[in-house]
Amino acid sequence: MEAILLYFGKTILCSGVTFLYYQLSLKDKTFHHYNRFYLLAAIVISLLLPLIRVDDFTIEVNNDMYMLLDKIQNFNTEKNIDNGNLYFNIIFSTLGLVSLYFLGKLIYGIFKIQQFKKQFQKESFDGINFYRTDLTEAPFSYFKNLFWKNAITLHSDIGKQILKHEMVHIEQKHSFDKIFIEIITSVFWFNPFFHIIKKEISLIHEYLADKKAVKQSDTKAFAQMLLASHFSGTQLPAASPFLSSNLKKRLKMLQKPKTKFGYARRIFALPVLFSVAFAYLVNAKNREIEETNLSIKKVVSEIKKDTVRPEKSGQEINSELKSLSAEDHTKLTDLEKKIKEKEKELNGLDPESALFSDKIEEISNLASEIGEIAANAEVDEYFNSAEWKNQMKELENIDPLDKKELRKIERAARKAARAAARIEKLPVPPAPPKEPKEPKITYFKTNKTIYYKDLSPKDKEEVRKAMAEAKNAMKEAANAKVEGEKARIESAKARIEGEKARKESESFRIERANARIESEKARKESEVARIESARARIEGDKARKESEVARIESARAKIESEAFRREGAKARIEAEKMRLEAQKNLKDIHFTRINGSSKVMVMSADFIKKDGNGNIAMNGVKKFNITGSDDMKYKYYIDGKEVSKDEINALDTNNISRVNVNTQKKGDVQQGEVRIKTKN
Repeated sequence: MEAILLYFGKTILCSGVTFLYYQLSLKDKTFHHYNRFYLLAAIVISLLLPLIRVDDFTIEVNNDMYMLLDKIQNFNTEKNIDNGNLYFNIIFSTLGLVSLYFLGKLIYGIFKIQQFKKQFQKESFDGINFYRTDLTEAPFSYFKNLFWKNAITLHSDIGKQILKHEMVHIEQKHSFDKIFIEIITSVFWFNPFFHIIKKEISLIHEYLADKKAVKQSDTKAFAQMLLASHFSGTQLPAASPFLSSNLKKRLKMLQKPKTKFGYARRIFALPVLFSVAFAYLVNAKNREIEETNLSIKKVVSEIKKDTVRPEKSGQEINSELKSLSAEDHTKLTDLEKKIKEKEKELNGLDPESALFSDKIEEISNLASEIGEIAANAEVDEYFNSAEWKNQMKELENIDPLDKKELRKIERAARKAARAAARIEKLPVPPAPPKEPKEPKITYFKTNKTIYYKDLSPKDKEEVRKAMAEAKNAMKEAANAKVEGEKARIESAKARIEGEKARKESESFRIERANARIESEKARKESEVARIESARARIEGDKARKESEVARIESARAKIESEAFRREGAKARIEAEKMRLEAQKNLKDIHFTRINGSSKVMVMSADFIKKDGNGNIAMNGVKKFNITGSDDMKYKYYIDGKEVSKDEINALDTNNISRVNVNTQKKGDVQQGEVRIKTKN
């Protein structure tokens, strides 16, 4: 449940970022094809990008953090699970119902268009289905179907431009865009950016159609045609109506000069640059954290290796060193716990921080204490061992002047020193300590076997001193081993610092090389920019000259337009004079036959109009009478029914609505007809 809501949030955020880029860089530019496909791609990217997971973009998190999150998430889960499911069910039910409403509205609109296709007669040309309708929504197009309004004359200038406009919608398949965006806004109706993008795509469709409709015709005339048209009241979903809102924007776009495509190409690089930079930064951050974790693990591993061998624990040390006192056992256990606590604290620290170094120093000191306790225990245990006692017995039986026995004692002393050095809890020191000096003992030659108990007090004192010196020498050797271990730990730390310095030096070298490459790249880009600037200056001069020519042409056109306007006003005045003269002269009209016999039509009306062919039309008839001899070349009709001349003269003029007299000449014979429309 939470994952779906998180996906919706990411979709809104992503669509907002992509639309913000469009709003700042692309809107109201004349490369409408690019803007159309950018907005469609922005919708697709906003839907798919939150679903993509790339390992390089995943920043590692300490395992302790996951454990903490698990504990937080599991806290009081049983109490809140029922209420949580209820809330989520209400939310998703509401989202689903509203989406179904909008989808139903879309399906109803499509169904209504299908009904129109069945209702009106279809004409086909060039794969386009043409329908003549009396719909208020017309004219509009839907895929390859064009619904035309009967009130618009197809062969007029306005009709031709509207037809060309609608054909652009069909050729460029704008209905697919509308169906797609209608479905998206129906399902993701809660995303405001999708609704804004929907309006922008509809406006871009109109820009594209307007641009092509006036490509070979007069832009000013097309703008006047838009202003003269009436707006439709209802717009069907997925249809492309000719008359829509945003009329002011469409008129401005018609007059707007073309945007340089070089600018479009440069701004197209911005999203790519943003994506690459984002990927690089996240990946670099991931590597940095990963290297930090590896460094921490390496240091902790070194410390563990330097302090306690992995195959032995503090309890095993206590069990092996039987000569340890209860106090030493307790101290060893406490030291082991402290080392483990310090190791845990290292996991969350920066290896370069002072606190990290302090923790390392504390662990080294604790390890030294363990080594010292173990060394003292080993020495004490050795001097209490059966091996040492046997050697002491042999010492009592040696011949003082026997060189072999003397070397034997020396070997025994060395063996004792090596036994003291065999402390499994400590590593081998860098250099062994010097051997203890030979005990100064005075030997007496005698043929009898001399026992220690038979020695004089002075001799016994000398032997005890020699034994004490040997014991002290072994303790010094153990202490030297501890100091050697400390030195080895410091050496390991120095080695880690040296490795870190080497990596930093290598990183600095790479950064310097990258900086050199970037500098060279910037120099080349500067050169390209200089060339582009020179080219733009040339283009600007050319555009300035063209603008000056256009200004002169515009002034000339303005002068010619003023002349045409004056001529038109003059012609209008002349026409008005002619109309008044004709109205004055057509109060009584006499027709004379060619053979000399007269035929007179006496007429009086509020409005009488006569064209160049002699045809007469009258409204508001006051008087109408035909005199003279009967002529079979004229036919008389009342309300479409043929009648005689007498019936015409007998008709009440108050009941006449309109009179039309149509004449034509064939050779020397003049023919015609008189049609009268009554008020009944």
